[in-house]
Amino acid sequence: MDTRFFLVAVCSCVVICGCTLAKLQQESGAMETRIDQKEQDLKQLENRQTVLLSERKILLSELDNKQVTLNELYSGLDRLRIENARLKVDNERQQKEKQRAEADIQKFQAEISRLNSDDRLPDKVKRERIESLKKQIKNYLELMLTQ
Repeated sequence: MDTRFFLVAVCSCVVICGCTLAKLQQESGAMETRIDQKEQDLKQLENRQTVLLSERKILLSELDNKQVTLNELYSGLDRLRIENARLKVDNERQQKEKQRAEADIQKFQAEISRLNSDDRLPDKVKRERIESLKKQIKNYLELMLTQ
């Protein structure tokens, strides 16, 4: 009888260990799947940030070209705004940065629209304001590139 009890106890231990190993393998597989998904999400986010950085650099180079028009400047800011909107955020700090960038871009676009539609300003004053706005946008973009 002691031998049967021993065999039952050993078999029970083997079955319990087998079940435990099967459960661990299942959890490991699920964890690997989640890790793969997170890596894909990270890759997408990195790609979007690369595109946003590229748009910022393009706009900066356009600003260096003194022949950029208000419409081209507005369009460049619009491309930047669209790329900013595509970014995923993971926490409150990132959400605030994204909202701040959106507000800043909209502020610049509103100023461009005002300058574009204001026919009462003398040409010289208008050109000075356009150049000042270009400098503000350029400084803003350079600051954004360093963050």
